[in-house]
Amino acid sequence: MKMFAYRGKHENFGDELNHWLWERLLPGFFDDDESQLFLGIGSILYDNFDPNMQKIVFGSGYGGYTNPPKVDGNWTFYFVRGKKTAEILGIDLSYAIGDSGILTRSCWDAKTVEKRYPVSFMPHYESAMYGSWDKVCDLAGIHYIDPRWSVEKVLTEISASHKIVSEAMHGCIISDALRVPWRAIRPIAPGNRAKWYDWASALDLEIDFDPIGPSNLVEAGASLVRKNTYLLKNITFRHRRIRQLTGNYVFGSTIKTLQRVAEKPGQLSSDEAIVRAHEKMLVELDRLKQDFSKKTASAL
Repeated sequence: MKMFAYRGKHENFGDELNHWLWERLLPGFFDDDESQLFLGIGSILYDNFDPNMQKIVFGSGYGGYTNPPKVDGNWTFYFVRGKKTAEILGIDLSYAIGDSGILTRSCWDAKTVEKRYPVSFMPHYESAMYGSWDKVCDLAGIHYIDPRWSVEKVLTEISASHKIVSEAMHGCIISDALRVPWRAIRPIAPGNRAKWYDWASALDLEIDFDPIGPSNLVEAGASLVRKNTYLLKNITFRHRRIRQLTGNYVFGSTIKTLQRVAEKPGQLSSDEAIVRAHEKMLVELDRLKQDFSKKTASAL
């Protein structure tokens, strides 16, 4: 079975969690056999997989990046990220257990990391690419966490924080799983918003989003022309040159907004909800191991 994980222009914490987590929970489980595809963390329930390939879904979600996949006998569901994914795919809501990143609880103990930062901010990885959030955080007096860092470095920095403010969904998902209070920043790109409600639905959680605005002129320009694909690509392609010409100017209003958001109390799902989701995932993990050990044995 081959593990599928999305990778864009840069490594991204939420997607790279797949490589870090599954090798710990399922050592020796994966190979390069593409006749069976393991779909774990991410909005990766696409409609463009080979229809003859067997898809094994273990906590993935539908993000709207393609049309919904046509579910047939080549799809096997252990659980999905949330109720909205289950509804869109037409499967029973009992499959909506949560984002499988919650299983990080089995591999990482945040309590062993010394708290060093009152508040840390993590942008979406595209905002980290095109924005100037490291400079905004420096001027705001808030610790910066880059989602393009290694998984263990991000986990350490989250664990070392008393509170996380994040535009990156998995910044909040993992903070919640590790019981680090968080505040959600409404993603600048509208297409990145719906999946948050999907994750929250499995934990009976209401997200109190904060809008924050663009950090620099690249993000401001991209927001203005988002519906014009040609102009958007031109702005993002030249983002380094634009920042250079503008002296990496950042908006003072965004600095102040981030400071105000950082002062608000953090959110957490209930202890009961996160423990229940984690325990159900461990049951499904055992079932997955048993199912495929039987298949391997029968093939010998």
